[in-house]
Amino acid sequence: MKIIISNNQYSLLKESIAYKNIIALEKHWRKQLKSGKQIRYDNDELEMWGITKRLDKNRTQLLFQELVGDEAFAEKFIKKLLNKTFSTKDFSEKITGGFDFEWTITEVQYKDFDFYLYGATLPGGTVSIMDGRNLTLQEALEDENIGWEIQEEVNDVVQDCMNLIILPITGYDVEVPLIIIDEE
Repeated sequence: MKIIISNNQYSLLKESIAYKNIIALEKHWRKQLKSGKQIRYDNDELEMWGITKRLDKNRTQLLFQELVGDEAFAEKFIKKLLNKTFSTKDFSEKITGGFDFEWTITEVQYKDFDFYLYGATLPGGTVSIMDGRNLTLQEALEDENIGWEIQEEVNDVVQDCMNLIILPITGYDVEVPLIIIDEE
């Protein structure tokens, strides 16, 4: 016997399966927490649980945030990272590209449900340019052909690196609007 359903019905069925998977993952996380284990927010794990749509991932991320302690927990965790030194060498080259520098986060702000991190690079940072040149960050910033994009790329590299540290523990993505490039 075949049952024929409409595309709309099929979409609702798929959505209900994703919802069941979200509930199952929540139970798994609660069980982990109850046994004293730390839970992690991991996009690969979401895929494994069949949570693939953006909306479902957002729901799951909010659920994770509630389980670990919302913004109060996240702020406390992020504040422990203030004034610590981080290095691009500690992250995959896929994330850092041709950049090699160290930085510190000096300020965190929470506004409109987002965390904003501010900081500065430490002296000695370099970037390998696609034309083969290896420049200090300051030299690259002053280059009239590429300087305009270096600041944004430094911000992006730091944001991606900090999200690798913060997102799995807190469930919060962070924004990095400005990292001051230290003059050598």
